[in-house]
Amino acid sequence: MAPCPDCGAPIADNASCRSLFDELLAHEYAFPAAFGAVHHLTVAAYYLQHPRGFSRAAMRGWRAIITESLDGTATPADFLRRARAQSDANVRIRERNAEPPEGWPRTWPMTVADAVVPLGEEPNADGHIRRVTQWAKAIRETLDARLLPADAQLE
Repeated sequence: MAPCPDCGAPIADNASCRSLFDELLAHEYAFPAAFGAVHHLTVAAYYLQHPRGFSRAAMRGWRAIITESLDGTATPADFLRRARAQSDANVRIRERNAEPPEGWPRTWPMTVADAVVPLGEEPNADGHIRRVTQWAKAIRETLDARLLPADAQLE
């Protein structure tokens, strides 16, 4: 297994973090309760760990989604309204050749590989919600430990 160059996850041959992310998305569609509960965290967590080609504004937005969701200060509906407003304002999400800020983590204590259904475990919404929430918490803790204040290297 080779580590992912963006997040450090151990990736089996013929696999990728993107294929694991797609597996998470398929799971969320199969279990609507999981989609409603944590889809916003799934997307934000994945792209914070794989930020190449994305603007700093997008990274700030994903970090805010994780922080505000875990703190209970915003809902998925709030995030959707915010995304629509940014779209209407032509805020750039993709940025060709963009690299993460200096000092951005390349290894993480929990990755998309840890969030997929483990072998031998029966897929279900509760397990998915628990794993994705733990993943988001681990990302927040990692970024909070490295980047203070919250937007320090995302300007």
